[in-house]
Amino acid sequence: MKTYTLKPSGGDTLGTVQEFFKSLITSGKVSAVLVPREVAAKTNVVPALIKNPEMFGAANPFAPVSGLNTARLVANLSRNLPEKVAVVLRSCELRALYELVKLQQAKLDNLVIIGVDCAGTFAAKDYAEMVKQNKVDARKWVSQAADGKNPAVVELRRACTVCAYPEAGNADIVLGWLGMGGNLLIAAKDSVDLSGVAGLESANTPDTRVKLLEKLAEEKKQAKAKAVSEFKSAVSDMEKLAEVLATCIKCQNCRQACPICFCRECVSAGPIFDHNGDKYMEYARRKGAIELPTDTVLFHLTRLNHMGLSCVGCGQCENACPMDIPVGLMFQALSQANQDRFEYEPGRSLEEPIPITVYKEHELEELNTGKH
Repeated sequence: MKTYTLKPSGGDTLGTVQEFFKSLITSGKVSAVLVPREVAAKTNVVPALIKNPEMFGAANPFAPVSGLNTARLVANLSRNLPEKVAVVLRSCELRALYELVKLQQAKLDNLVIIGVDCAGTFAAKDYAEMVKQNKVDARKWVSQAADGKNPAVVELRRACTVCAYPEAGNADIVLGWLGMGGNLLIAAKDSVDLSGVAGLESANTPDTRVKLLEKLAEEKKQAKAKAVSEFKSAVSDMEKLAEVLATCIKCQNCRQACPICFCRECVSAGPIFDHNGDKYMEYARRKGAIELPTDTVLFHLTRLNHMGLSCVGCGQCENACPMDIPVGLMFQALSQANQDRFEYEPGRSLEEPIPITVYKEHELEELNTGKH
């Protein structure tokens, strides 16, 4: 990796990174940049594909809010993409994109991936309320949270409290601000040409950043282990799992929000689970009473079976649940055993195939005997 620093002019870190994006286009490195951009009220950000270099004024990759995982949008963008485009992603988005590439749902041919540091995000409604009450300033977030701590009074999204990936380290370009003392780190793969991009100064990664990233990763790793252990202890059998899911209304928001659930026709939305009155009455006669909607536990277990190995823990499923069911934590807890069994870490590497996509004779026997 080649490393550079970008020193903010007048302390304006956000303005400096906006100029960096602009320079990527004006120097001819890319034709456009997909980056989070503030809405007019500044109460949220939405992904925007910016082609005009003069329109980065509202771009803000640092805003600590997450309303969706952009990986699925990038996957759609990557199909038949005629020009080179830079896409700005947090670690959970980058790892989800890599899983989609391995599932042949996305291509990287004309993408330049810019991974941006993330110290955690707030749910959209919490972030909007803080902005309205002047309790958070996205332009100052880089300096306020540079030590990795949450300076706000509102809790981060649960998924972010157990995410051990503050840096999107396997991106083409890493845009780092954690542990940088107000400066910005630009680390680029050797294959990435940044000549002609304004403001870059060659530099080494400071020890303060390295130590902070290690500290944050370890703290979050321990927090995840604790949360998963507590969930497993509380949900030790199918009956207790059914209790956790008892209020599910089967809206399938979690499926829509999940970046890995890419099937255009989901079995759970098809005729198999689309029952008529005679079926309901038959079930009711058999059991004496049935709860509606039916098959809620089966719906979640089917999703877990289909994409549990590739779950990157972004928590968007939990964000989308109107009943506040801990869907994200459930997936982290129930997916962990298989991920550990196959020593598979979703999104870690493009060279590491998803275990269910590779056939190995006697694989499970080898895993049971420790002969990997």
